[in-house]
Amino acid sequence: MHPHRLRQLVAGVPDTVDADQRARLLAHVQTAESCRLRIERVRGELHEVLEGGDGPAGDRALDLACELDGLERVQQRVDGWLAGLVEELGRTSVRHAHYGDGVPA
Repeated sequence: MHPHRLRQLVAGVPDTVDADQRARLLAHVQTAESCRLRIERVRGELHEVLEGGDGPAGDRALDLACELDGLERVQQRVDGWLAGLVEELGRTSVRHAHYGDGVPA
């Protein structure tokens, strides 16, 4: 997930979520960001190998391409988990909202 989109998504989480929910959110965000950074690294390595900057290309390029393919598929899944959690946290927060009169919304 692009960093700007990630920030937008996380900004949609209400401030009223508790510490455990915030920790879950942070774990999901860190996982998504780690995956994105790893994809960038592997993509760069693959580009270098294919451009001839890293000795014999054959098997190394294939290994990197397979790793990149797997990471890109995993990134979609991780992004989906994060989006689902943000949606869940939004619903949970609304369910527990009060308007100062002691009656849940």
